[in-house]
Amino acid sequence: MSDPEVSTDAAACYRHPDRPALTRCSRCERPICGDDLIEAPVGYQCPECAKGGQPVRRLRDLEVAQVTRVLVGALVVAFVATLGTARSPVAEVAWLTTIQVGHGEVWRLVTSGFVHSGVIHIGFNGYLLWLLGHQLEPRMGRARFITLYVGGLIGGSLGVIALSAMWVFTGLNEVPVIGSILTTHPLRPTVGASGAVFGLFGAAMVAYRQRGIDPWRTDIGSLVLLNLVITIAFSSFISVGGHLGGLAGGALIGAILLRDRDRSSLRLAIGAVVALTAVAIVLARITVTAL
Repeated sequence: MSDPEVSTDAAACYRHPDRPALTRCSRCERPICGDDLIEAPVGYQCPECAKGGQPVRRLRDLEVAQVTRVLVGALVVAFVATLGTARSPVAEVAWLTTIQVGHGEVWRLVTSGFVHSGVIHIGFNGYLLWLLGHQLEPRMGRARFITLYVGGLIGGSLGVIALSAMWVFTGLNEVPVIGSILTTHPLRPTVGASGAVFGLFGAAMVAYRQRGIDPWRTDIGSLVLLNLVITIAFSSFISVGGHLGGLAGGALIGAILLRDRDRSSLRLAIGAVVALTAVAIVLARITVTAL
């Protein structure tokens, strides 16, 4: 992942000064041209780093992704508190349904992202959060990363409520296959950090696009595509709205935060998160009223 805070518009490749840099090495962050970038597990690396050489490190590179680690720890604590099941008494207070949000239990828009339905569920989300967080947080800063994470989380909750509204206001729920994928019963509980994780995916893809790289031809794009296929294929067990909403929410907030580094972009992103929250609450209320 290239540094979303540093523009490479005027930078030259450190190996070929006569060539403009396309992106930055995800390890040493030196600018590299298209001929020198090598695809890595996450992002692109320069030839030296890809060969295992000692990369040039800055002070900021030594910072740990503290927010990411706290979030992963919070997921684990919540998992233990719910005894590892989404049907425990504690989980019932936290999970998300459109009906409950429509009746004023708005905290579920956030708490649902800390409840998981099993070891595989939390393991998968925790791993992706750890991986993406350690790439994004040191480069975005804590405040921006938290805003992005919450934006993806709220976007996922909004996606769930939006599909519940489709169940109420359209006849798609009666259409075989398509209805089962595109609609969600307003009483169906939704849990998991997938919306927030997909939000990180969305922001990462925006970062690639801003640097002229086709995100669908990167490892991040491949992971997103694979997860979307799995989401649709197992829509009876996986929240389609949560994943699509999180991806869209993360892309929106990421586009705002990655635009520049000044405080105005952070304030605008926070405002966008608040707006998404308000839309989710109002839509849930409208849906409940219509039942």
